[in-house]
Amino acid sequence: MDNLYAVIFAGGVGSRLWPVSRQSSPKQLKPFLDSNDTLIQKTWERVRRILPPENVYISTVKGYEKFLLEQLPEFLPDHLIVEPELRNTCPAIGLATAVVAKEHPSALMMNVWADHHYAQEDKWVEVIQKSFAYLKQHPELIVSVGLPIAYPYTGYGYLEVQSEPVSENVFVVKRFVEKPNLEQAQIFMQAGNYYWNPALWMWQAEKMLDIYHQLVPDIHQGLQTIQSAWGTPEQANVLQNIYPTLTKVAVDYAIFEKGPQMVLIPADLGWRDVGSWQSVYDVLNGHQATDVAVKGKALAINCHDTLVFNEDTSKLVTVVGLEDIAVVNTKDALLVVKKSRDQEVKQLVERLEKEEMTEYL
Repeated sequence: MDNLYAVIFAGGVGSRLWPVSRQSSPKQLKPFLDSNDTLIQKTWERVRRILPPENVYISTVKGYEKFLLEQLPEFLPDHLIVEPELRNTCPAIGLATAVVAKEHPSALMMNVWADHHYAQEDKWVEVIQKSFAYLKQHPELIVSVGLPIAYPYTGYGYLEVQSEPVSENVFVVKRFVEKPNLEQAQIFMQAGNYYWNPALWMWQAEKMLDIYHQLVPDIHQGLQTIQSAWGTPEQANVLQNIYPTLTKVAVDYAIFEKGPQMVLIPADLGWRDVGSWQSVYDVLNGHQATDVAVKGKALAINCHDTLVFNEDTSKLVTVVGLEDIAVVNTKDALLVVKKSRDQEVKQLVERLEKEEMTEYL
């Protein structure tokens, strides 16, 4: 796979995983799950199973560079793409694609997220190899992986496919739906031709820039200016001046909901986007015999569908008789939330900002 390049996106703050994920130590730099490896270290090792270091880039935001380089000694520092500020995923993916296209004309590129978990890593390697082979034959398409819907969840995107495959286990994507309501998610699960979208995409870099030109011409214009300056003495100055002016929008809404040509390869990979306390529960619970998931110094009695996550080693957390609850303890903050409403943690973080309680952010 000499012509394949991976970009690991590791710039998010992870506000839905507050109070463990903070601006100064975001989730991708922490050992969130069932080992001492951080999320970015787990992701790096997974990508390295198929690609050498020189084929791997990391996209992050200003301020995280030092931590990433410390945690990933194999990583090549000149493959770090640093956003001057967070502008959401459409500008971030566009910037990374423009850089890869500039440095490796005609390159194929895969999108990888530093906060994703795959229990079935051998199958992950297999589906990446199949995606690469298909994209080489059809470089005009975007190739996506689709995952079986485990339960109707409102925090993920969904992909609807045509009922008949266009080749062995490859389906044409009819539409993309980002974060549906619960009723829609239930319908999608029952329909049989919908998949969870893990945002595991592969494309020809220059072709994706053409799609940006068609669907988000204002962002594309700024990316062209940055791309022209990339690798020159003007790179840092142009990036600093242009990137913060790009429209702040998610790639799901700006690109994928508008229906670019895409195919889907189904795979059951034991995937979770580690972006909510429900997903942390899902991953940790996979390693325990009960429906109570515990990490850290904690005891739970007569509980059901409950997560207890204690980061403070000096304190014991105990819970009794809880259901559909996440209890998350750190040295300076405690969160208690219904797991089924964990998307609202982001609103709590916004409230902390509004109340100027910045010491907790």
